[in-house]
Amino acid sequence: MFPDILCVLLFSTVHIASSLELQLGMPNVCADQEMSMMAARQPCVQAFSRMIKVWKQGCTNHRWCAGYERRTSYYTVYRQVYSADLRTVYKCCPGWTQEGEEMGCLHRVCGVNTCFNGGQCAKTEDRMCQCPLGFKGTQCQYDVNECEVEDGGCEESCCNTIGSYYCKCPEGSRLGPDGKACRDVNECEEVNGGCQQTCVNTKGSFHCECREGFRMHSDGRTCIAVNSCSILNGGCEHKCVDTGNNNYKCDCRKNYQLKRDGRHCELRDPCEHRNGGCSQLCLSQHGRVHCSCRPGFTLSGDGENCEDIDECRSGRAECSHGCVNMLGSFSCVCHQGFELGADGKQCYRIEMEIVNSCEKNNGGCSHHCEHTTNGPSCSCNHGYQLDRHRKTCVDSDECVSGESCCRHLCRNHPGGYECSCRAGHRLSPDGCGCDDIDECQAETSGCEQNCVNTLGTYECFCELGFRLDQDQHSCVALYGRELEEEGDEDAEEDERPDVHTLPDLLFRNAPQLLRYTAALRSRHGGDGGDGETEYEIQRERRGELRLDSSIVCLDGSFGEECSVSCDDCVHGKCSDGRDGCECSAGWTGIVCNKTCPQGTYGQACDSLCRCQNGGSCDPLTGKCVCPPGVQGLLCEDGCPRGYFGRHCRKKCNCPNNGHCNRMYGGCLCSPGLYGRFCHLPCPRWTHGAGCSKECDCVQEHSAGCDPKTGSCFCKAAYHGPRCEKECELGSFGAGCEQPCVCPGGGSCDPGTGECSRRCPAGLHGDTCQLACRSKSYGEGCRLTCDCGDAPCDAVTGRCICPAGKTGHSCQEDCPDGFWGLKCQSPCPKCENRGSCNKHTGVCDCQPGFTGKLCQNECPPGVHGPGCSMRCSCPSDATCDPLTGRCICPPGKRGHDCATSCESGYWGQECLSKCRCEGTSLHCDPVTGQCACEAGFTGDHCEKTCPTGMFGQNCSKPCRCPGEREQCHPVTGKCSCLPGYYGARCELRCPAGTFGPSCKSRCSCINGGRCDSSTGICYCLPGFIGADCSSSCPSGYYGKDCGKLCSCGDGGQCHSADGTCICAPGRMGQSCQQACPRGRYGLQCRNACSCHNGGRCDPGDGTCQCGLGWTGARCDTACSHGKYGLDCAQECQCLNNGTCDRFTGTCTCAAGFYGHACQHECPPGFFGVNCAHVCDCETWHTCDHVTGRCVCPPGHYGPQCQRPMLQQTPGPLNLSGSLRKRRAGCKNT
Repeated sequence: MFPDILCVLLFSTVHIASSLELQLGMPNVCADQEMSMMAARQPCVQAFSRMIKVWKQGCTNHRWCAGYERRTSYYTVYRQVYSADLRTVYKCCPGWTQEGEEMGCLHRVCGVNTCFNGGQCAKTEDRMCQCPLGFKGTQCQYDVNECEVEDGGCEESCCNTIGSYYCKCPEGSRLGPDGKACRDVNECEEVNGGCQQTCVNTKGSFHCECREGFRMHSDGRTCIAVNSCSILNGGCEHKCVDTGNNNYKCDCRKNYQLKRDGRHCELRDPCEHRNGGCSQLCLSQHGRVHCSCRPGFTLSGDGENCEDIDECRSGRAECSHGCVNMLGSFSCVCHQGFELGADGKQCYRIEMEIVNSCEKNNGGCSHHCEHTTNGPSCSCNHGYQLDRHRKTCVDSDECVSGESCCRHLCRNHPGGYECSCRAGHRLSPDGCGCDDIDECQAETSGCEQNCVNTLGTYECFCELGFRLDQDQHSCVALYGRELEEEGDEDAEEDERPDVHTLPDLLFRNAPQLLRYTAALRSRHGGDGGDGETEYEIQRERRGELRLDSSIVCLDGSFGEECSVSCDDCVHGKCSDGRDGCECSAGWTGIVCNKTCPQGTYGQACDSLCRCQNGGSCDPLTGKCVCPPGVQGLLCEDGCPRGYFGRHCRKKCNCPNNGHCNRMYGGCLCSPGLYGRFCHLPCPRWTHGAGCSKECDCVQEHSAGCDPKTGSCFCKAAYHGPRCEKECELGSFGAGCEQPCVCPGGGSCDPGTGECSRRCPAGLHGDTCQLACRSKSYGEGCRLTCDCGDAPCDAVTGRCICPAGKTGHSCQEDCPDGFWGLKCQSPCPKCENRGSCNKHTGVCDCQPGFTGKLCQNECPPGVHGPGCSMRCSCPSDATCDPLTGRCICPPGKRGHDCATSCESGYWGQECLSKCRCEGTSLHCDPVTGQCACEAGFTGDHCEKTCPTGMFGQNCSKPCRCPGEREQCHPVTGKCSCLPGYYGARCELRCPAGTFGPSCKSRCSCINGGRCDSSTGICYCLPGFIGADCSSSCPSGYYGKDCGKLCSCGDGGQCHSADGTCICAPGRMGQSCQQACPRGRYGLQCRNACSCHNGGRCDPGDGTCQCGLGWTGARCDTACSHGKYGLDCAQECQCLNNGTCDRFTGTCTCAAGFYGHACQHECPPGFFGVNCAHVCDCETWHTCDHVTGRCVCPPGHYGPQCQRPMLQQTPGPLNLSGSLRKRRAGCKNT
């Protein structure tokens, strides 16, 4: 440590030597106290003693002998001693320096933090820093707000920044070359503004327009043809049909039908469409139709329709009495009193009853039956058509026939059809067309930054500097590792179609609605080939910004074209988001209707089978099903097909290279075979591997079963998995797969197909010659109708509802808006809540209305339903056309309008209450006008007569001669006006009185004056209130306290003239000035009594003492241990040091130094400020306070210069004595 002190002091000494020419009084020169310490080498002579061996005479017998003598030796050593010198020096004040021989310190010291924000330090100028533009302050530390002065010269907006500013233009314009003026941006110059056709630039913006024949899409940029068929044939493969209202649909050429996509066509069986045009049987050969007819019909000349063969006319019937021709057949009938015999031709006399053929079982008809001489004639409801038997009504598929109006998708259902739309569209109000859904506007897209709506879907894109993430919705920063490939990206960018780039947008592919334009502008040709593939790979590797289409299904639909929903999930459940099926283990597919592919199993079919040797695994559990001769958990115990032996190297001698026993090679037959060489099929009623399973068939109905699978082979007349069911009516043969073909639609034998003699639906009798009676229908008229009182079709049993009725049992009225038979007639638009009669279609009017459409009210004098009732009201009243109640004229009431209104009421029905004041007599019952008492007027009698008028209705003029006289409003008697008195009313009321005859006393105070007529107080300035009792509120003064005070800083203004009454410590007209130094109190009248530079508070005169003083008048010096302002700070001096009461600087006691006297003097120094050097021998120290030498043991004296001699008996330890003395001269 001590060498460091020496270094600092020496440096200080050099500094003083270089600044000796500076003197107090020179510019920027300050005095400073410095202590310099001088080092010197001081010699130190040291002595040590030793015993030496000598020869001497005088020993015993006068001989020489050896002896010892003490000898003292001296040597010189040096020590470093220091002397301290405290002196006053003059040097440059902090922040200043001297250059050359200049008189004083005239150059600033410029450091790193002298000037901020790029300011240059000025070494010799008055200002410390030369600030750059945009900054100010002594050290350039403040920003200049250039926008405060005339908006920085900007035409539009000025934006201040640190050290500068910039101008900003609104959207659609940009800065000009001067950086201040704004110029319009022509957005149409770049990529036509994104418009497909015409771009129109406007000031600050732009918009797109379409040519004639096109309309604007909701995206505001794409143009859609008004007739979409004009562009690319509307996307239709064959024909595009305009359906109006900017809608269209695709159609196919003859013998073709639309696919599910609604645009492409496929060849169809011509017989599937309207039965190929044939009325009965249709046969298709090589796309051509050949029509034929059932027995009893012959093909007509047009080759399509079938004409009935009239067996009666041709004579084939051979009926004994009469013959009735029927469609496809005939029926013999007998005269009255006869019945048909067993042969169906001869007649025998009996009693007979003629019935309606539709009465029983609805004539065998499904829907409607009409009785004819030939029996029941069937017809169907709308949306249905008769089948080939002409009895049953089957649904007509409008979606297949092309009768539907659906633009996208059509779903047929019984009796009609329903239109639906593909994903991204919603059904238009007409129920046929489809409108695009703007997912971007509906905020269902999920795009993070920007969204572009396209036809049927939407596309997400990112701003410049970002690209789409893998989810095609989120955006991630483009720059990073891609920067090194930026050059390649620019090169590829030039090869893209212009339409792919919009301002700040980069598309992976052209948006769907812009592809037409893209095709016109693209410079690429051909199919691309390998070059396009490589181009896509490079773009994918770069992570280039791209847009991918995303189809959003709505309303819980999903799958291809959003055609399925959760209700379609077969082997699974709906997902939580209702956007797909979660399949059970072993199943896959959109609706979980497919088993796992071969080789997979489990949940989502994502587990791989591990079965060996040709084994297959269960799609649900993954359990291996081993082939014959193979076993084990994984079919690992066995040989592959066709081999056996220990190492599976021997070939089996089995048919079809089949499996054999692993050890012996015996053939293991496939299911359905048995025998030594597996050449025999399983015996009857057995099946499966080894023929070990019995067939599960009803043997009396079966011919056998499949030896491999066990499927039952049904005999004729039976069907079902076990052949347990008989054929249904109208079918026969093995499996009941062949339809009966019998005349008149009759039934046949289920085994042979031979037509039975059972009567067809709608007929009964031994020879089916009788039509069904009422309430019965079906075959043999055995079924009963459920139609209430309505008849039913004798064939189908369908109810034939009367006019105005509908429903399965005719129990329902026609729906609103329809009437008549089958509810097919539309109702007229009845007015005034009239209803349509479901039976007749006539408007049934509400009471009080008449006319064909109930459009007219009943004429005067009549009322009620059909306006058929006469009114009984007096001539001056009218009657309500609905109820007939009399509507009385104003002022009358009662059922016959004979009673006048009660007092206080008037008007229609006497419902209005009179609003006359208490001065009225009554109000008119008709008009409600008030009849006022004498002296009053007004609508409610609330006013007295105007001046100069009196009497009833204020109709009489006053006759008072004087100008200051008035007449009584009732009697007309003259009297003085309020505020006057005297014989001629010539005197004004004395002060303090007012009113008529001056009898009222004024209540005005605070000098207020009252009006002699009304008594209203007129207050002096500074007062308000009805009696001038309130002073102006704070902050207001003057007449009616209407002026604002201008006194600041707590000053109060005079309520009358506004003169400011300043608070203590303030002065001036508006109390804007503080008291001058040395004054305080109200109006600064008091003189301060503070001494020794203390400042007094301008309000209350309290002294605020300066450095080193305290007390009420600052006349008491700081006590010991206190210093600073008002002696409020504690001294920090230690070791009995005293501090300066002004600055707190410590004056240390002898023996201590430091800013808080915390250090003792260093060794070798003592006294005040450690300025004295100890005067002790060599290494001895002195007391740091007194300087007295502290001698070690063995020394004494003022300077410890005298050693003490110590007598030690015995041998002397010379080496130890020498070591101690040497230690005493240790160099410090």
